[in-house]
Amino acid sequence: MTDKTKAIFVILLGSIIGGAVSSVSKIGLVKIPPFSFSFIRFFIASILLLPFFLKANVKFDKSFRSLILLSLLPTLNVALFVLGIKTTTASIGQMLYAGTPILAGIFSYVIFKNRLTLRKWFYILIGLLGVFLVVFLPKFQKNAAFAGDLKGNILISMGVILWSLYFVYSKQFQKKYSPLLMTSLFIFVATLFFFLLSFIEIQYNFGWWQNLKTSSIFAVLYVSIFGTVLTYLLNQYAIKFAGPILASLSFYLLPIFAYLSAYILLGERLTQGLIIGTILVFISVTLTTYSK
Repeated sequence: MTDKTKAIFVILLGSIIGGAVSSVSKIGLVKIPPFSFSFIRFFIASILLLPFFLKANVKFDKSFRSLILLSLLPTLNVALFVLGIKTTTASIGQMLYAGTPILAGIFSYVIFKNRLTLRKWFYILIGLLGVFLVVFLPKFQKNAAFAGDLKGNILISMGVILWSLYFVYSKQFQKKYSPLLMTSLFIFVATLFFFLLSFIEIQYNFGWWQNLKTSSIFAVLYVSIFGTVLTYLLNQYAIKFAGPILASLSFYLLPIFAYLSAYILLGERLTQGLIIGTILVFISVTLTTYSK
């Protein structure tokens, strides 16, 4: 089996596993408050990654402290996601993250002055139109089933912006720190962050753990082990076998498997607006990524 074949297999497996995260999260959030759900998720992931982190012998210098602050961006992204996904659809929640390469391109230009051709700006505009259509779908398709929720869509979109910023800034830290170490640190920061917020939730949802269902337990275990740790590792193997360009195929595959899992697990249906918006984003990401 060639490295390219291995990479394609790993990408497909990672996309299948990761595509179900939005749907499975919605199932878990029915009985578990959002911040408590996130704390349990990252606590389990922390236990799994701690041995690898300890082997790294990290120096707690100024650069490392900056990396800790940077890890707040993806942590806040998760907080906005779990709040938004409770009210909007799993399909929309995952699709909005397909716009990450588009926003990353804009931030790279604004922050690091990376030049973009006029053609690429046009492609980015197409993608932004697609994202705009999906975010405001509840307004365009009022009272339509599975059109999502405007508040939930906006919250997740804010999270995507923070995730895109982290994506851009993290490239600078990758010169010194490995992807595994950076991801481990993000998970540790998220664990502490959601641990503190979970105490606030207990005041309003005391005793929520007494009404847990098997589906809720399965959901948090799936998102912790498969949706957090395993998906990341598979992505790293994809980069190792074929490089970041081929690995970026996950941006296109994740929404597809998210739609399938949302249909199977939640009975969600695709709306005309979501299909059009997704097509626009896919066209934009493809042309922006592969054009010169």
